[in-house]
Amino acid sequence: MALSVLEKMEHDAVPVHSVNVAEWMRDCPVVPPDKPCGDVVSLFRERKELECIVVIDANRRPVGLVMKHRFFRTLSSLFGMSLYGEKPIAKLMDSEPLLADSGLSPQELIDRAMARQEERMYDTVIMTRGGQFEGILTISDLLNIARMLQREASIRQIRTVRDADGMIEDIHRAVEKVAETAVLSRRSSEQIAEMTEQGRAELAQMLSLFRQWHDSANRQDRSVAVLLERTAEVFGIAKMIAELANQCNLLALNAQIEAARAGEHGRGFAAVAQEVRALADQTKQSTERINRQLRDMADAAEAAASAVREGKLGAEEGIRRVFSAEATFNKLWEISGDNLEAAARLSEASRQANGVSAQIREQIRKLTAQLNNGQF
Repeated sequence: MALSVLEKMEHDAVPVHSVNVAEWMRDCPVVPPDKPCGDVVSLFRERKELECIVVIDANRRPVGLVMKHRFFRTLSSLFGMSLYGEKPIAKLMDSEPLLADSGLSPQELIDRAMARQEERMYDTVIMTRGGQFEGILTISDLLNIARMLQREASIRQIRTVRDADGMIEDIHRAVEKVAETAVLSRRSSEQIAEMTEQGRAELAQMLSLFRQWHDSANRQDRSVAVLLERTAEVFGIAKMIAELANQCNLLALNAQIEAARAGEHGRGFAAVAQEVRALADQTKQSTERINRQLRDMADAAEAAASAVREGKLGAEEGIRRVFSAEATFNKLWEISGDNLEAAARLSEASRQANGVSAQIREQIRKLTAQLNNGQF
Protein backbone atom coordinates (compact mmCIF):
# COMPACT_ATOMS: atom_id res chain seq x y z
CA MET A 1 0.00 0.00 0.00
CA ALA A 2 1.32 3.46 -0.88
CA LEU A 3 2.72 5.52 1.98
CA SER A 4 1.03 8.79 2.94
CA VAL A 5 2.99 12.05 2.66
CA LEU A 6 3.43 12.01 6.44
CA GLU A 7 4.72 8.42 6.53
CA LYS A 8 6.93 8.91 3.48
CA MET A 9 8.62 11.95 5.04
CA GLU A 10 9.36 10.02 8.21
CA HIS A 11 10.47 6.95 6.23
CA ASP A 12 12.82 8.89 3.93
CA ALA A 13 13.98 11.45 6.46
CA VAL A 14 17.41 11.49 8.01
CA PRO A 15 17.54 11.98 11.80
CA VAL A 16 16.82 15.45 13.16
CA HIS A 17 19.91 17.71 13.40
CA SER A 18 21.55 15.70 10.58
CA VAL A 19 22.22 18.63 8.20
CA ASN A 20 26.00 18.84 7.92
CA VAL A 21 27.34 22.03 6.41
CA ALA A 22 30.57 20.30 5.40
CA GLU A 23 28.66 17.98 3.06
CA TRP A 24 27.46 20.95 0.99
CA MET A 25 30.85 22.64 0.57
CA ARG A 26 32.27 23.06 -2.94
CA ASP A 27 35.81 23.37 -4.17
CA CYS A 28 36.93 26.70 -5.62
CA PRO A 29 40.13 27.99 -7.26
CA VAL A 30 42.36 30.06 -5.01
CA VAL A 31 44.89 32.73 -5.97
CA PRO A 32 47.41 34.86 -4.01
CA PRO A 33 46.72 38.58 -3.46
CA ASP A 34 49.44 39.58 -5.96
CA LYS A 35 47.91 37.60 -8.82
CA PRO A 36 47.46 39.98 -11.82
CA CYS A 37 43.86 40.75 -12.70
CA GLY A 38 44.56 39.72 -16.29
CA ASP A 39 45.43 36.20 -15.12
CA VAL A 40 42.20 36.06 -13.15
CA VAL A 41 40.28 37.06 -16.30
CA SER A 42 41.93 34.19 -18.15
CA LEU A 43 41.00 31.78 -15.37
CA PHE A 44 37.35 32.83 -15.47
CA ARG A 45 37.27 32.48 -19.25
CA GLU A 46 38.85 29.02 -19.17
CA ARG A 47 36.40 27.79 -16.53
CA LYS A 48 33.09 29.34 -17.46
CA GLU A 49 31.24 27.47 -14.68
CA LEU A 50 33.07 29.38 -11.96
CA GLU A 51 31.08 31.93 -9.98
CA CYS A 52 33.96 33.17 -7.87
CA ILE A 53 37.62 32.86 -6.90
CA VAL A 54 38.95 32.99 -3.35
CA VAL A 55 42.09 35.01 -2.54
CA ILE A 56 44.30 33.44 0.15
CA ASP A 57 47.60 34.36 1.78
CA ALA A 58 50.68 32.19 2.18
CA ASN A 59 49.10 30.42 5.19
CA ARG A 60 45.93 29.53 3.21
CA ARG A 61 43.93 32.06 5.17
CA PRO A 62 41.19 33.74 3.09
CA VAL A 63 41.82 37.45 2.61
CA GLY A 64 39.34 38.27 -0.14
CA LEU A 65 36.65 37.12 -2.58
CA VAL A 66 36.29 37.82 -6.29
CA MET A 67 32.72 37.41 -7.56
CA LYS A 68 32.69 36.89 -11.32
CA HIS A 69 29.81 39.22 -12.17
CA ARG A 70 31.15 42.09 -10.06
CA PHE A 71 34.72 41.56 -11.31
CA PHE A 72 33.77 41.71 -15.00
CA ARG A 73 31.42 44.63 -14.42
CA THR A 74 34.41 46.63 -13.16
CA LEU A 75 36.64 45.57 -16.06
CA SER A 76 33.93 46.24 -18.66
CA SER A 77 34.34 50.01 -18.28
CA LEU A 78 36.08 51.89 -21.08
CA PHE A 79 39.57 51.70 -19.59
CA GLY A 80 38.96 48.90 -17.11
CA MET A 81 41.34 46.36 -18.59
CA SER A 82 44.00 48.98 -19.21
CA LEU A 83 43.77 50.22 -15.65
CA TYR A 84 43.63 46.89 -13.84
CA GLY A 85 45.02 44.26 -16.21
CA GLU A 86 48.47 44.24 -14.63
CA LYS A 87 47.35 45.26 -11.15
CA PRO A 88 47.19 42.63 -8.38
CA ILE A 89 43.78 41.09 -7.73
CA ALA A 90 43.90 42.60 -4.24
CA LYS A 91 42.84 45.88 -5.90
CA LEU A 92 39.47 44.48 -7.01
CA MET A 93 38.74 41.74 -4.49
CA ASP A 94 36.15 42.07 -1.73
CA SER A 95 38.37 42.27 1.33
CA GLU A 96 35.49 41.65 3.77
CA PRO A 97 33.71 38.54 2.54
CA LEU A 98 31.58 36.41 4.85
CA LEU A 99 33.81 33.78 6.49
CA ALA A 100 32.26 30.91 8.42
CA ASP A 101 33.80 27.95 10.22
CA SER A 102 32.71 24.59 8.81
CA GLY A 103 31.67 23.51 12.31
CA LEU A 104 29.03 26.27 12.50
CA SER A 105 25.45 25.09 12.96
CA PRO A 106 23.34 25.21 9.76
CA GLN A 107 20.79 27.60 11.25
CA GLU A 108 23.44 30.04 12.49
CA LEU A 109 25.12 29.92 9.07
CA ILE A 110 21.80 30.74 7.33
CA ASP A 111 21.12 33.57 9.79
CA ARG A 112 24.53 35.13 9.22
CA ALA A 113 24.25 34.82 5.44
CA MET A 114 20.78 36.39 5.40
CA ALA A 115 21.96 39.26 7.62
CA ARG A 116 24.39 40.55 4.99
CA GLN A 117 23.86 43.78 3.11
CA GLU A 118 21.67 43.50 0.05
CA GLU A 119 24.48 44.00 -2.47
CA ARG A 120 26.34 41.04 -0.95
CA MET A 121 23.33 38.84 -0.30
CA TYR A 122 24.08 36.50 -3.20
CA ASP A 123 27.85 36.37 -2.72
CA THR A 124 29.57 33.09 -2.00
CA VAL A 125 30.26 32.22 1.65
CA ILE A 126 33.87 31.19 2.31
CA MET A 127 34.17 28.20 4.67
CA THR A 128 37.20 27.73 6.88
CA ARG A 129 38.56 25.29 9.43
CA GLY A 130 41.00 26.59 11.99
CA GLY A 131 41.15 29.83 10.01
CA GLN A 132 42.33 28.12 6.80
CA PHE A 133 40.36 27.93 3.57
CA GLU A 134 38.31 24.74 3.19
CA GLY A 135 35.65 25.43 0.54
CA ILE A 136 32.70 27.63 -0.44
CA LEU A 137 28.89 27.64 -0.26
CA THR A 138 26.87 29.33 -3.00
CA ILE A 139 23.47 30.96 -2.51
CA SER A 140 21.97 27.82 -4.08
CA ASP A 141 23.67 25.70 -1.41
CA LEU A 142 22.34 27.99 1.33
CA LEU A 143 18.79 27.71 -0.03
CA ASN A 144 19.10 23.92 -0.12
CA ILE A 145 20.31 23.89 3.49
CA ALA A 146 17.39 26.12 4.48
CA ARG A 147 15.02 23.72 2.73
CA MET A 148 16.52 20.80 4.65
CA LEU A 149 16.10 22.70 7.92
CA GLN A 150 12.46 23.34 7.06
CA ARG A 151 11.96 19.68 6.31
CA GLU A 152 13.52 18.64 9.60
CA ALA A 153 11.29 21.12 11.45
CA SER A 154 8.29 19.54 9.73
CA ILE A 155 9.48 16.06 10.73
CA ARG A 156 9.85 17.17 14.35
CA GLN A 157 6.33 18.53 14.21
CA ILE A 158 5.03 15.26 12.74
CA ARG A 159 6.71 13.20 15.44
CA THR A 160 5.34 15.49 18.14
CA VAL A 161 1.81 15.12 16.75
CA ARG A 162 2.14 11.34 16.71
CA ASP A 163 3.47 11.34 20.27
CA ALA A 164 0.48 13.47 21.25
CA ASP A 165 -1.82 10.99 19.53
CA GLY A 166 -0.39 8.17 21.64
CA MET A 167 -0.73 10.29 24.77
CA ILE A 168 -4.37 11.06 23.98
CA GLU A 169 -5.00 7.35 23.51
CA ASP A 170 -3.63 6.68 27.01
CA ILE A 171 -5.84 9.44 28.41
CA HIS A 172 -8.86 8.01 26.64
CA ARG A 173 -8.23 4.61 28.22
CA ALA A 174 -7.85 6.30 31.61
CA VAL A 175 -11.18 8.09 31.09
CA GLU A 176 -12.87 4.83 30.17
CA LYS A 177 -11.47 3.23 33.32
CA VAL A 178 -12.81 6.10 35.41
CA ALA A 179 -16.20 5.66 33.75
CA GLU A 180 -16.19 1.95 34.55
CA THR A 181 -15.30 2.52 38.18
CA ALA A 182 -17.97 5.24 38.35
CA VAL A 183 -20.58 2.74 37.23
CA LEU A 184 -19.35 0.27 39.84
CA SER A 185 -19.44 3.00 42.49
CA ARG A 186 -23.00 3.94 41.61
CA ARG A 187 -24.08 0.34 41.75
CA SER A 188 -22.43 -0.01 45.13
CA SER A 189 -24.25 3.08 46.35
CA GLU A 190 -27.56 1.70 45.18
CA GLN A 191 -26.87 -1.57 46.96
CA ILE A 192 -26.02 0.31 50.15
CA ALA A 193 -29.30 2.26 49.97
CA GLU A 194 -31.23 -1.00 49.65
CA MET A 195 -29.35 -2.64 52.50
CA THR A 196 -30.01 0.33 54.78
CA GLU A 197 -33.76 -0.34 54.51
CA GLN A 198 -33.39 -3.96 55.60
CA GLY A 199 -32.40 -3.11 59.15
CA ARG A 200 -29.89 -4.00 61.77
CA ALA A 201 -29.68 -7.66 60.86
CA GLU A 202 -27.76 -6.82 57.72
CA LEU A 203 -25.33 -4.33 59.25
CA ALA A 204 -22.45 -6.81 58.92
CA GLN A 205 -23.08 -7.22 55.22
CA MET A 206 -23.43 -3.44 54.87
CA LEU A 207 -20.05 -2.97 56.52
CA SER A 208 -18.51 -5.29 53.94
CA LEU A 209 -20.11 -3.30 51.14
CA PHE A 210 -18.86 -0.01 52.63
CA ARG A 211 -15.34 -1.39 52.66
CA GLN A 212 -15.74 -2.47 49.05
CA TRP A 213 -17.00 1.02 48.27
CA HIS A 214 -14.01 2.56 50.03
CA ASP A 215 -11.61 0.43 47.98
CA SER A 216 -13.47 1.39 44.81
CA ALA A 217 -13.14 5.07 45.76
CA ASN A 218 -9.39 4.61 46.21
CA ARG A 219 -9.13 3.05 42.78
CA GLN A 220 -11.16 5.88 41.31
CA ASP A 221 -8.93 8.39 43.07
CA ARG A 222 -5.84 6.80 41.55
CA SER A 223 -7.47 6.62 38.11
CA VAL A 224 -8.45 10.29 38.21
CA ALA A 225 -4.93 11.22 39.36
CA VAL A 226 -3.48 9.41 36.32
CA LEU A 227 -6.01 11.18 34.10
CA LEU A 228 -5.01 14.61 35.44
CA GLU A 229 -1.31 13.77 35.02
CA ARG A 230 -1.83 12.70 31.40
CA THR A 231 -3.84 15.83 30.70
CA ALA A 232 -1.01 18.00 32.04
CA GLU A 233 1.48 16.15 29.81
CA VAL A 234 -0.67 16.71 26.73
CA PHE A 235 -0.85 20.43 27.59
CA GLY A 236 2.97 20.40 27.29
CA ILE A 237 2.82 18.52 23.96
CA ALA A 238 0.24 20.97 22.58
CA LYS A 239 2.47 23.89 23.63
CA MET A 240 5.43 22.27 21.87
CA ILE A 241 3.35 21.85 18.68
CA ALA A 242 2.41 25.55 18.82
CA GLU A 243 6.06 26.55 19.27
CA LEU A 244 7.15 24.35 16.34
CA ALA A 245 4.35 25.83 14.22
CA ASN A 246 5.60 29.34 15.07
CA GLN A 247 9.16 28.33 14.17
CA CYS A 248 7.99 26.88 10.84
CA ASN A 249 5.97 30.03 10.18
CA LEU A 250 8.99 32.28 10.84
CA LEU A 251 11.29 30.09 8.78
CA ALA A 252 8.80 30.02 5.90
CA LEU A 253 8.46 33.82 6.07
CA ASN A 254 12.24 34.24 5.89
CA ALA A 255 12.36 31.81 3.00
CA GLN A 256 9.64 33.76 1.15
CA ILE A 257 11.59 36.99 1.61
CA GLU A 258 14.75 35.46 0.28
CA ALA A 259 12.93 33.74 -2.57
CA ALA A 260 11.41 37.08 -3.53
CA ARG A 261 14.86 38.57 -3.63
CA ALA A 262 15.98 35.72 -5.85
CA GLY A 263 13.34 36.77 -8.40
CA GLU A 264 12.40 34.21 -11.03
CA HIS A 265 14.87 31.65 -9.65
CA GLY A 266 13.16 31.66 -6.26
CA ARG A 267 9.56 31.36 -7.47
CA GLY A 268 9.34 27.60 -6.90
CA PHE A 269 10.95 27.90 -3.50
CA ALA A 270 8.50 30.71 -2.62
CA ALA A 271 5.55 28.44 -3.41
CA VAL A 272 6.98 25.76 -1.12
CA ALA A 273 7.56 28.31 1.63
CA GLN A 274 3.98 29.61 1.27
CA GLU A 275 2.57 26.09 1.66
CA VAL A 276 4.76 25.50 4.74
CA ARG A 277 3.56 28.76 6.22
CA ALA A 278 -0.11 27.90 5.54
CA LEU A 279 0.35 24.49 7.11
CA ALA A 280 2.01 26.09 10.16
CA ASP A 281 -1.01 28.40 10.54
CA GLN A 282 -3.40 25.43 10.27
CA THR A 283 -1.34 23.56 12.85
CA LYS A 284 -1.44 26.53 15.22
CA GLN A 285 -5.24 26.83 14.85
CA SER A 286 -5.69 23.11 15.48
CA THR A 287 -3.43 23.36 18.54
CA GLU A 288 -5.54 26.18 19.92
CA ARG A 289 -8.69 24.08 19.50
CA ILE A 290 -6.96 21.17 21.22
CA ASN A 291 -5.93 23.44 24.10
CA ARG A 292 -9.53 24.58 24.56
CA GLN A 293 -10.77 21.01 24.57
CA LEU A 294 -7.99 19.97 26.94
CA ARG A 295 -9.10 22.67 29.35
CA ASP A 296 -12.67 21.34 29.13
CA MET A 297 -11.35 17.85 29.77
CA ALA A 298 -9.27 19.02 32.75
CA ASP A 299 -12.38 20.69 34.23
CA ALA A 300 -14.35 17.47 33.76
CA ALA A 301 -11.52 15.48 35.36
CA GLU A 302 -11.45 17.88 38.33
CA ALA A 303 -15.19 17.41 38.72
CA ALA A 304 -14.67 13.65 38.64
CA ALA A 305 -11.90 13.93 41.26
CA SER A 306 -14.19 16.00 43.49
CA ALA A 307 -16.93 13.42 43.15
CA VAL A 308 -14.46 10.63 44.00
CA ARG A 309 -13.32 12.45 47.10
CA GLU A 310 -16.92 13.00 48.16
CA GLY A 311 -17.65 9.31 47.63
CA LYS A 312 -14.56 8.30 49.59
CA LEU A 313 -15.47 10.55 52.50
CA GLY A 314 -18.99 9.17 52.44
CA ALA A 315 -17.71 5.60 52.50
CA GLU A 316 -15.45 6.32 55.47
CA GLU A 317 -18.30 7.98 57.27
CA GLY A 318 -20.47 4.94 56.51
CA ILE A 319 -17.90 2.56 57.98
CA ARG A 320 -17.81 4.55 61.19
CA ARG A 321 -21.55 4.90 61.39
CA VAL A 322 -22.29 1.28 60.70
CA PHE A 323 -20.81 0.39 64.13
CA SER A 324 -23.24 2.72 65.82
CA ALA A 325 -26.54 1.68 67.24
CA GLU A 326 -30.01 2.13 65.88
CA ALA A 327 -29.97 5.78 67.04
CA THR A 328 -27.57 6.62 64.18
CA PHE A 329 -29.38 4.52 61.60
CA ASN A 330 -31.25 7.48 60.13
CA LYS A 331 -27.97 9.35 59.75
CA LEU A 332 -26.57 6.38 57.86
CA TRP A 333 -29.52 6.56 55.50
CA GLU A 334 -28.80 10.23 54.74
CA ILE A 335 -25.15 9.47 54.06
CA SER A 336 -26.14 6.62 51.75
CA GLY A 337 -28.33 9.01 49.80
CA ASP A 338 -25.52 11.56 49.56
CA ASN A 339 -23.13 8.89 48.33
CA LEU A 340 -25.59 7.75 45.71
CA GLU A 341 -25.86 11.33 44.45
CA ALA A 342 -22.05 11.69 44.46
CA ALA A 343 -21.73 8.47 42.46
CA ALA A 344 -24.25 9.84 39.96
CA ARG A 345 -22.21 13.05 39.61
CA LEU A 346 -19.04 11.01 39.15
CA SER A 347 -20.72 8.95 36.46
CA GLU A 348 -21.88 12.09 34.66
CA ALA A 349 -18.46 13.75 34.98
CA SER A 350 -16.82 10.58 33.61
CA ARG A 351 -19.26 10.56 30.70
CA GLN A 352 -18.43 14.18 29.91
CA ALA A 353 -14.69 13.52 30.20
CA ASN A 354 -15.06 10.58 27.84
CA GLY A 355 -16.83 12.83 25.33
CA VAL A 356 -14.13 15.49 25.54
CA SER A 357 -11.45 12.82 25.13
CA ALA A 358 -13.16 11.56 21.98
CA GLN A 359 -13.29 15.11 20.60
CA ILE A 360 -9.58 15.61 21.26
CA ARG A 361 -8.76 12.35 19.51
CA GLU A 362 -10.79 13.52 16.53
CA GLN A 363 -8.88 16.83 16.50
CA ILE A 364 -5.57 14.94 16.59
CA ARG A 365 -6.73 12.84 13.63
CA LYS A 366 -7.69 16.00 11.73
CA LEU A 367 -4.30 17.53 12.52
CA THR A 368 -2.57 14.38 11.27
CA ALA A 369 -4.69 14.49 8.12
CA GLN A 370 -3.69 18.12 7.56
CA LEU A 371 -0.03 17.13 7.82
CA ASN A 372 -0.65 14.22 5.42
CA ASN A 373 -2.27 16.55 2.88
CA GLY A 374 0.34 19.32 3.30
CA GLN A 375 2.80 20.08 0.54
CA PHE A 376 6.28 20.30 2.09
